[in-house]
Amino acid sequence: MSSFLRPLAYRHRWIYDTVTAVSSLSVGGVARLRRLGLDAVQHRLRAGAPVLDLCCGSGEAAAPWLEEGFQVTGLDIAPRALDLAAKRHPQLQLVEGLAEDPPLPDGQFAAIQLSVALHEFPRSDRVQLLRSCLRLLEPEGWLVLVDLHPAGPLLSLPQQLFCALFETDTAISMMEDDLPAELREIGFRSIDQQLLAGQALQRITAQRPSTESP
Repeated sequence: MSSFLRPLAYRHRWIYDTVTAVSSLSVGGVARLRRLGLDAVQHRLRAGAPVLDLCCGSGEAAAPWLEEGFQVTGLDIAPRALDLAAKRHPQLQLVEGLAEDPPLPDGQFAAIQLSVALHEFPRSDRVQLLRSCLRLLEPEGWLVLVDLHPAGPLLSLPQQLFCALFETDTAISMMEDDLPAELREIGFRSIDQQLLAGQALQRITAQRPSTESP
């Protein structure tokens, strides 16, 4: 369940943009928020490598990757979001489909980004989505996800208010779970979790093992 403000924010772009701007202040602003995925793994990738922005929306989190010269594919289930992404970022290759079962070949990407999107999925779908990420990555490819995390004392109440107004129950359930442990069980390795913004945000990088790994 969610409040009436959530669909209103998606219907009226200025509300969504305002909420994003305010909530991103703790990490240094919107531009910094949208670079968090790129900054975590760019040094591990070859120039111009193929990258997937999963649940890309209007493509704003894909934009920094495009600016750095990566070949970026954006996947989303919402045609309206993809239309907006096409207008804003013509270089972005767009695919309409389910994140849990992407219509894409195995082993295609050097990196996959999930930027503040994983919390939209219930547990069972979330596991399926992460398994799809493992399938789509090339050996030794990297997954980077940025999403909510239970905030520390200073931001706990603001986070609770934000979730009550703009998020669904799936966000709460995700914050109750141990994502690094889930990734390890699915088959990822070299998992690193960083807590940002007063612990209200987590950035996790995880690697698909090489084909030679047992």
